[in-house]
Amino acid sequence: MYISSFHGIIENIKAKPLQAKLLLAQGKGAPRQGPRVRDILGLAKEGRIPVQGVETAHLDRIDPDHKGIVLEILGSQAEPRISLEDFLKAEKEKSLVLILDHIEDPQNFGAILRSADAFGADLVIAPLRRASPMSESVAKASAGAAAWVPICFVQNLADAVRKLKSAGYWIYAADMEGKPLGKVDFAPKSCFVLGNEGSGVSRLLAENADETVSIPMRGHVGSLNVSVASALCMYEYARRYS
Repeated sequence: MYISSFHGIIENIKAKPLQAKLLLAQGKGAPRQGPRVRDILGLAKEGRIPVQGVETAHLDRIDPDHKGIVLEILGSQAEPRISLEDFLKAEKEKSLVLILDHIEDPQNFGAILRSADAFGADLVIAPLRRASPMSESVAKASAGAAAWVPICFVQNLADAVRKLKSAGYWIYAADMEGKPLGKVDFAPKSCFVLGNEGSGVSRLLAENADETVSIPMRGHVGSLNVSVASALCMYEYARRYS
């Protein structure tokens, strides 16, 4: 996976990826190294991340909008960063978890991760199939937050819901017909289920939810983008348990 934005590169280096290297444009056509590039090179040196000089054309093929430096994160991005079982071993009195029910748009996935970092979500759960994988687009849309938010990829979301409920989590499915967020008494250990951009929360997950919640709206459009909806849900939880 490649990260080309300055902010994304910096946040990923700070998060200390296990395997990574910087690709630095050199030679004819290479952009001049400004202060931000020099800062990145300094962080890479501190973090013992190798720097490889490459032709500008090589970076052009990765991202035509690069700034002369790209971070390459090596290894499979589909493997869980943390397993749900390991996460649940650390018993917490208060905890916020998100389940992304087959979110397909990488921009939405990245924006949700950015909000998850901002509001202190403890875990984001996503399916391995029929959903946006971790990618350069997701990392870029997250503005670096993807490097910090614990993410767990699972085979079966319904099974993840059952495990969370057994661990004391209250499951809230987001739906336009649900109870308004402001009237919901959120449990200290809460999990929000956000549905697919087109079809919403799947029937099986909705049936296994403890409560359905909605966001009151006054305008003419009947729904919100899923990344916006997730941010409002997390804000409402964080406001009460900050």
